[in-house]
Amino acid sequence: MRLGGLGAVLAGVVFLGTIAYTFGFLFARGLSTDMLNEPARLLPWVHANTVAYVGLWWIYTLHFFCLLPAPRGLAVIVGADRARIRMATIAGIAGAVVGTIAAQVNAATAPPLAAASVATAPALLPSVWLQSELAGGLGLQLRLLSDLLMAVWLTATGLTLARMAGWRALGLVQLAVSALVVVVYVGKPFDWLDLEPMLGFILALVYLWIGVQLLRQRVNW
Repeated sequence: MRLGGLGAVLAGVVFLGTIAYTFGFLFARGLSTDMLNEPARLLPWVHANTVAYVGLWWIYTLHFFCLLPAPRGLAVIVGADRARIRMATIAGIAGAVVGTIAAQVNAATAPPLAAASVATAPALLPSVWLQSELAGGLGLQLRLLSDLLMAVWLTATGLTLARMAGWRALGLVQLAVSALVVVVYVGKPFDWLDLEPMLGFILALVYLWIGVQLLRQRVNW
């Protein structure tokens, strides 16, 4: 339980660190939100700031590594021997693994595509931009799948926590966040309520709450 609590707290803190890193450090180096959807502008910037940009995805990866023990820690509270909880625990761990893969897709594809964007003849640049769109789309879909698996974990455990004294508020929040994840996952392909950029921040706050609760529970035991 202690390891799960520490992991959840660290996962939340590290993810909040990615936000600070992006808006504090990368934006100071010239990155902007508009560039993220425009490969013609983003790739030359990435080429000039490759280490800084890849560093963002490694920090993002680190938060998933920290999160790995959290599902097992929460399972101790809600009943690790129950089939539903075992399934939820597997979903939570799988979500962290898929999220790690999503981050590494971006970390692995961005440098060569950025280099190609400044070395390729102008007539061939649309091909490079298309490959960047495909790589970015793959990373996005993997991140959404990761969020969906996390929603399965949060829903299954939240249903039990919502009936437990001292955990009820967290359980209800987990259920609400899980519903938001489903809405974003379903609506993203149609550009309905594009809240996907906010999901990570919201989930990070939930991880922090889970971690604090687990650590407090361990002290009480």
